Amino acid sequence: MVRNLFLLHLLLIILTLPVLYLGRFSSCLPFLYVLVLFLMGLLRNRTMGIPPLTVLAAGYLSQLPGIIPGFFILTEDLWPFGLEVFEFIAQIWQTPLYPLYPLLPHAIYHDIPLYFLVTVTASFIIPLIPAAGAWLSYLVKKMYQPDP
Repeated sequence: MVRNLFLLHLLLIILTLPVLYLGRFSSCLPFLYVLVLFLMGLLRNRTMGIPPLTVLAAGYLSQLPGIIPGFFILTEDLWPFGLEVFEFIAQIWQTPLYPLYPLLPHAIYHDIPLYFLVTVTASFIIPLIPAAGAWLSYLVKKMYQPDP
């Protein structure tokens, strides 16, 4: 499951670059990504019986290339060195979200643009999507399972 989620994210990184040339249509790609993640969690629980917590753990493991730099960036005051490399890695890892950035308001919080906050925190939020699909499948199974 970790490998599939990781490879899906890498595929979306590669697909995002040519899709950006489609203009406003490119903003559909991140929503398609969210749908695929949700369905992946839903189907893994339904067909293979993978529990929602396992899907969540797999999601967090697959997002480690974004979580580790995000952790360093969010705790920047604790480190005695520059974090430019971590900022670069976080931005590259969240390339699938780039088509959404023009839709975000041009807000700044504590001298940090909103798009950058979305970039840094996305790796912490993305694993919740397949876990939500698995949880929904688990609830439906539990609801329709006959009582003994």
